[in-house]
Amino acid sequence: MRTHRSRRDEAGLTLVETAVTCAVIAVVLAAAVPTVSVFFRESTTVQNTYAAVDQLVLASEVISRYVHEAIAPSPGGAPFASATGNAATFYANTGSATGPQEVVAQVVTVGSQRSFKLDLVNAGSGSCPPCTYTGAPRSFVLINYLTNGTAANPLFSYTIQGGGTCPAFPTGSGATTLSAVLTNGHNYSSLSVAPLPSAVATGDTLIIGSGATTQTVTASAGAAQNATSIPVTSFTANSTYGSGTAVQDQCVAGLVGQITAVSMALQATKQPGGQPTGYQSLAYLYSPNYNATVG
Repeated sequence: MRTHRSRRDEAGLTLVETAVTCAVIAVVLAAAVPTVSVFFRESTTVQNTYAAVDQLVLASEVISRYVHEAIAPSPGGAPFASATGNAATFYANTGSATGPQEVVAQVVTVGSQRSFKLDLVNAGSGSCPPCTYTGAPRSFVLINYLTNGTAANPLFSYTIQGGGTCPAFPTGSGATTLSAVLTNGHNYSSLSVAPLPSAVATGDTLIIGSGATTQTVTASAGAAQNATSIPVTSFTANSTYGSGTAVQDQCVAGLVGQITAVSMALQATKQPGGQPTGYQSLAYLYSPNYNATVG
């Protein structure tokens, strides 16, 4: 007996069914496309963050290794020659045959891009001690697309003997005098002074007076170079300090030899305009004083 398929089976999908199917697919695609776009965007951000962290950690480890080996290039010298917020020059006992190497870690700006660079210079043959550094440096770029390294957001700060912290050691004398009397037992929130010839930054420690009545006070927000009034954290004078009393910035070039540790706050991105990533570390000086076996 012969059977016949229904006309319904031979006709396939109706126009209405096809339209409904297309509508459902369109809704699914409309929901999926933005999700896929977000996924790839976030995936790129995560990969860039990992890449930025990788270069920050590597740079921090490299600088820490050299800081751990910091040593004076001659008896009675100091491991650090200069130290600012975005550049540090010091000497490291790296095993070079001619003596400690000069290490310059600094921010380099080309156009709008900042990089973190390391220069190594060998001591002149037979010059140590004292060592002389006149050769061409070997240069290494440790971080591209640095996002800090400006005056407002520096890389380095320094711990000195006694536990004080210095954001930088500016050049200049760093000394001034009071232009108004500070009365014993009175509270003050600013110091009237002759202009301080070197930079004073927020957080700097100022030394007032000398001898048994010496006091220290911290410069607060708004402290600036060549200002005649330095805002300070509130303090009480322990003596009457007359006009002409010395005021000394603790973080001056003359105290660079007292550095015991370097704090590093490195920030970078994988590419211009990318999300910045930060990494902080602290490196202590471990090397002994200069001796005949160095170099």
